[in-house]
Amino acid sequence: MNDLSRRNFIASTSLGMAGMIVGGSLISPRQAHAASLPLKTLNKVQARTLGALAEALVPGALEAGIIQYVDKQLAESNTLLILKYLGLDASAMPGFYRNSLDSAHSLCQSLFTKSPESLTADQAQDWAANIAAGSDEKWQGPPAKFFFFVTRADACDVVFGTNAGSEALNIPYMAHIAPTTTW
Repeated sequence: MNDLSRRNFIASTSLGMAGMIVGGSLISPRQAHAASLPLKTLNKVQARTLGALAEALVPGALEAGIIQYVDKQLAESNTLLILKYLGLDASAMPGFYRNSLDSAHSLCQSLFTKSPESLTADQAQDWAANIAAGSDEKWQGPPAKFFFFVTRADACDVVFGTNAGSEALNIPYMAHIAPTTTW
């Protein structure tokens, strides 16, 4: 039986984000970002769009490795992304992200005639608010509001699902099962 309790969800997400195996070494999403590891699932435009949106929603998400974390999890059959816990089949997740990120990029281009990573902080907030509103008639793929929710959850996981993230919120880190390595 698959136990989807909040406690198990948090524990499994924390463990899943604790690292990636690269060349026999366990590294964190933050380290994967710093090393500019190659993408497995997303193309470069989709990755930059994800990074820009996640950063607009949760400052620090880009540096925390949101791109590398989501990209790696999309390549896993037993993913730890929130979509798993919302009932989306793992095989459908890459398409969910690709279609949504392509639409988010197109929306950014139509609103500001520039790419997401080139937006000012105010423009990025306006772009994110537009996605959250779900009012773009040209949006393709999953509903924009749902994509906004998922991206925000992913960004919160990668930024605050760590000892350092909990400390930044001034709350104790209380993982049910503590990660074997620190971030």
